[in-house]
Amino acid sequence: MEIYQVRYFLAVTETRSFTRAAERCAVSQPALTAAIKKLEEELGGALLLRERGGAKLTALGQHVLPRFQRLQDETQAVQVIADNHRRLKQVPLRVGVLCTIGPARLARALAAFRGEAPGVELEISVAAQAEILRRLEEAEVDVIVTNLGGAIPAWCVVAPLYDERYVVVLPPGHRLEASEALRLEDLRGEPYLDRLACEMRESVTAACAARDVELYAAYRTEREDWVQSLVHAGLGFAFMPEHSVLLSEACRRPLVDPALQRTIALVRSGDRTPTSALQRFWDALLARAARGGPREGGGAQQPRRPLGSGVRASRR
Repeated sequence: MEIYQVRYFLAVTETRSFTRAAERCAVSQPALTAAIKKLEEELGGALLLRERGGAKLTALGQHVLPRFQRLQDETQAVQVIADNHRRLKQVPLRVGVLCTIGPARLARALAAFRGEAPGVELEISVAAQAEILRRLEEAEVDVIVTNLGGAIPAWCVVAPLYDERYVVVLPPGHRLEASEALRLEDLRGEPYLDRLACEMRESVTAACAARDVELYAAYRTEREDWVQSLVHAGLGFAFMPEHSVLLSEACRRPLVDPALQRTIALVRSGDRTPTSALQRFWDALLARAARGGPREGGGAQQPRRPLGSGVRASRR
């Protein structure tokens, strides 16, 4: 059974004429008649009778008519979806974002992409590294934005977007507020807020141990918004990625000894061919990153090779 046979049959039922149905379908009447006859042979019975008043449905024809109509409706719906996908109109794109990545810088990139491809509908989900990688592997998301410092499987294709340094976020009126930059030793004994979801906690802990700097964790939480609110309330300081600080009045100072930073990247599956929407998204964000120049917050980025379409994780 072919879709065109169903279309010819429905055209006859609507026009009640083989001649008019052939004209509507832009085929010759013998070709239309032959297609319907073949359909009847496949179904094992006549669907239409030719009478003086026009073509009339048989009992079998009446029985299959509503199902053929639904089949044509679904076929047309699929064609609309495919056409929209080709023209990037009302096309969903699912983006997974690492939970420790702040929305400030990424939101500007997404807003710019929206201006370039207004027909692509973005669905953003936020989770920990292991979870967004699972969603990517199982095709629950199309692409993820994450930290390259974590373990990236070999089946992934990665492309760096920007480097992000860590800063010290201080409570209002803190004694170190006058400092332009801070060393880890400057924070010895200060109450601080432990970001449990941070993938760089081990790096901070190792740096503290190497310098014999003891920090007292006044509070611990996985919620980034809670961390910033607690800092603002004066309960301690926090180490945070510079683009994760959302409070405009927050006092932030670069951590210069040791200087900690991470690389944020796009990651997609190398086992699946990118859709047109994903490729447009991928190219747009990489182009924006290449135009970025010096990173926000001060300090020039280190030179790197031009950003291309990405490389397999195993080749990093």
